[in-house]
Amino acid sequence: MKNAFLSLWILLLPAIGWAYQLPGWSGVAEEVVRHIDVAEQSYFAGDVKQAKRSVVSAYFGVFEERKMEAAMRMELGARHTYQVERQFGDLRKTIQKGLDGAEVSAIADSIRLAMRRDAALLDQAGIPLEVFRVNQ
Repeated sequence: MKNAFLSLWILLLPAIGWAYQLPGWSGVAEEVVRHIDVAEQSYFAGDVKQAKRSVVSAYFGVFEERKMEAAMRMELGARHTYQVERQFGDLRKTIQKGLDGAEVSAIADSIRLAMRRDAALLDQAGIPLEVFRVNQ
């Protein structure tokens, strides 16, 4: 029953997110956070494969695809951006190794904090979402 509820929750989570979308980089950050939430929930439900998939989709499917990584690199610096990017890899590796749930949660919380903090900085700096689109 618990796995059925979690599976339903994972399927509905994106729809809930689409219903309310924050503007600017904060909206992109919340998309990343939703994927990280699913990764953490999946890990605690024992679905390591889904947890890893969610981390990968947070990084490649949102953070890089929506160009938040590029915006951060330009506005906040390469060193800072690298430290944030590394957290995604750390989370995926921690999940893969089956380490303590508290460690998974700590890294997930760190990513959530970084995404929201850095999105606010990008929004305050007035960096438009479209500035990094290819073939404009």
